[in-house]
Amino acid sequence: MSSDHLCLYSLPNEILVSILSGFETHALLPLVVVSRRFHSIILRILHFRLLLAAALPDYKLILEAYHPSKRYSDPYLFCTYLGTDGLSSKHEGEGSLYEDCPGEQGKFAKLGALYSRFRPERPSVQGSMPARRIAGAVTSQASSNPTQPIYAEEGDGGNTKVLHNLNLDAEEGDGGNTKVLHNLNLDAEEGDGGNTKVLHNLNLDADELFGQFCAYASLVRLGPRRGVFLSNAHLVQSGQGVMRVWKQWLQDRACELWQQEQAAAVELDKPPMESPSIGLDKSILWTDYRKNVGLRVAVRDRDGRCYGKDSSEMDDMPISFSIEIQGDAF
Repeated sequence: MSSDHLCLYSLPNEILVSILSGFETHALLPLVVVSRRFHSIILRILHFRLLLAAALPDYKLILEAYHPSKRYSDPYLFCTYLGTDGLSSKHEGEGSLYEDCPGEQGKFAKLGALYSRFRPERPSVQGSMPARRIAGAVTSQASSNPTQPIYAEEGDGGNTKVLHNLNLDAEEGDGGNTKVLHNLNLDAEEGDGGNTKVLHNLNLDADELFGQFCAYASLVRLGPRRGVFLSNAHLVQSGQGVMRVWKQWLQDRACELWQQEQAAAVELDKPPMESPSIGLDKSILWTDYRKNVGLRVAVRDRDGRCYGKDSSEMDDMPISFSIEIQGDAF
């Protein structure tokens, strides 16, 4: 009497899904090349993991954006999930992300090209945010509380500004003449629909070709009280996150935005970012060359000097830019 030969692929898909779901994502990726069946099952697992990740109630994305000299003083911001363009609960067939893929080939490339979008939350909704603590620093009376409100009056709707002056040119010793103002302000007259604008004003001297800016994002699990995190997963790896913001790039972005705002047929509100174009969006500051994490910004010339002029005319002139962080892409 002969018995049928049983192997791993004799198991139904439901059992294989149950087994493979216990693996972490980075452990699943090498198994994709085992077989077509593994490829299909792992793709489905990762697809629905992305769908569920945004709905986790105890987790929050935080953004730290600052000049290097203000690493321990500028507050971090909680971010609101806006969506992942192209990702839906439909895994296959018409209307799914993979509808134009005839077979398994190219599906992982589609999934890997997706970006999730986030927007910094308005501080008046978040309330007060924990102040960064520096080891050995003297605790003042104003910072004796475990949390430090961003605004002087919590019930003022966010009208009180907090400014941080950052000196970019230490050699000149100009007492902060060259600086970045970190400005968190809710201004109803700006027409932003009630969304807090996160602004960084960057002043560059005539001989400065670039300024430095840092951006780090982490996925944290909220603890029992504000400022306590039960876990912390860094989305920006060590050695990344410090960006050079070039003067030429700032001029180009400011002129593009000015031209759009001058055109009567162009609506001022930015359209939502879609996944096929995010990687090519010139308005995004990327933290790494792989373009895994980026900040979408709106750049304006504060004095209007560069508008309508050739960039070469501004080479020997100081210039001041306002950089608004509109959102994050991951």
